[in-house]
Amino acid sequence: MSDLQRLTDRVGEQLSRSVAIDDPQMRLQSYSPHYGAVDEQRLASILHRKANPEAIEWARRHGAQHATGWFRLPGNPEFGMLSRVGIPIRFRDLHLGYLWLIDAEESLTAEEIAVAERAADEAANILYRDGLLNNLQRARERELLRDLLDDDPAVRAQAVSGLAEDALMDIARPVRVIVLDTEEPADHDDRANAADLSLAHARRQLPIRRGLHLVRPDHAILVVAVDRDTRPVELAGRIKADYERGLQGAGADSGRVGIGMQVAHLADARLSYRQAQQATRIGRVLGLDSIVEWSELGIYRILAELPFQQISLDLLHPALGKLAERDEPGQLLHTLEVFLDLAGDIKATSEQLVIHRTTLYHRLAKIEEIGGVSLRKGTERLALHLGLKLGHLSGRYTKPHPAAGRQARTSS
Repeated sequence: MSDLQRLTDRVGEQLSRSVAIDDPQMRLQSYSPHYGAVDEQRLASILHRKANPEAIEWARRHGAQHATGWFRLPGNPEFGMLSRVGIPIRFRDLHLGYLWLIDAEESLTAEEIAVAERAADEAANILYRDGLLNNLQRARERELLRDLLDDDPAVRAQAVSGLAEDALMDIARPVRVIVLDTEEPADHDDRANAADLSLAHARRQLPIRRGLHLVRPDHAILVVAVDRDTRPVELAGRIKADYERGLQGAGADSGRVGIGMQVAHLADARLSYRQAQQATRIGRVLGLDSIVEWSELGIYRILAELPFQQISLDLLHPALGKLAERDEPGQLLHTLEVFLDLAGDIKATSEQLVIHRTTLYHRLAKIEEIGGVSLRKGTERLALHLGLKLGHLSGRYTKPHPAAGRQARTSS
């Protein structure tokens, strides 16, 4: 138990009040057991590790940011908040947070407030000291994690040794890397902070010395030492949810997460990192689900390594360029791709496209005629199939809008 948690528990028990300590952004740092009445906002803060937006706005409206002494925050039945007393936590000129006590009956005495003020002073010393230590440790961790992902094997090996010596990571376990894409929403200024918080929260769900994280300009990285109980997809889901929650007003599906494959040694984390990066990129280009595992990407794992931005449809296969020119709604290209995805199964293809087999045969004949190809040749089918997949990655071929497909079906 941390010194801050011990302090919080002691004050809660001494005053028989529900106590919480937040940082200046009202992210929860510690909280006591419940005493007496508990409101919705306290429960939400404990669940999400941060106060709800309406509670933060209510506190700011009542001068919390500029308070130099204790103040009362009135209750607000509209969003389930009881009255509470707030005490700024300050170390010299530094504002380090708030100590909160629920006081629904407004019955705190001057003596009890004095006890809470002394506790706030003690919390300031703890937070300042822990902040210095944490900053030093985080700086060291970031340096070692950057080296762990370096191109040079010798640098990576040295990073593993450093992580072991500083007891920052369990180096005996296999690892997986999770990448959070922070390119979206591009107009939101708080993406890096929201990413840092979401990964820090994810690490708290892991056993000690099982996670490292780093925030870069357009993505954030979590390295996880895994065991049989690790659930990477669930962890990625929590990261995504926390990131989107931190981007207040940004809307759902702002976060995109990629998961690399498991590697046996920490020194090989760079491979899993590259896979996770590619997974987010491919997922964004193809419009896949917002959580993408590299292992589930099939042929795209190989195609993603090619310089697809420099490859034209004609170079992939001449027939694709011809079909693209003659097939504005994309009906024939889509039909061809479904046909190839299903290994040329006429029955399955017609069912997936919701068309009669006769219509499907007509379309396939038209594809062969326009493209000058034979779909009976395996090498032709392979070249067309790969070309279509590369076309997706490069953005040169996208699947038709459903409305276009319906319109095309009625005219076929």
